[in-house]
Amino acid sequence: MNIIKTKYFLKQLLNLKKKFQKIEQDFLSFEGNIKLEPFSNLWNGVFKFRLKNSSIPVWKRSGFRIIILFLDRNNVIPLLIYSKNEKENVSNLEILNAKENIIKELEEKV
Repeated sequence: MNIIKTKYFLKQLLNLKKKFQKIEQDFLSFEGNIKLEPFSNLWNGVFKFRLKNSSIPVWKRSGFRIIILFLDRNNVIPLLIYSKNEKENVSNLEILNAKENIIKELEEKV
């Protein structure tokens, strides 16, 4: 599975790393197991996954949430990542804005 990490997404990871030092290791374990069942199918190829937060002693329930866009069977783009402790949910508008920003970033690379 090819995970396309954009600057937009990596910036979110860096912001979370200020509070949760082990987030990079947690994300690496997620990358290796992306074929796991998603927590929630949001719409048209957009899924929400749970991710353990190793920086605090809780399991997935209070860990991170990752919103992923599946382009096809082999390519995915992480749109958003957030801590469930800091934010209950993201709105559809936030997901659409993230998707627009990432598409714009990818188009600029071409």
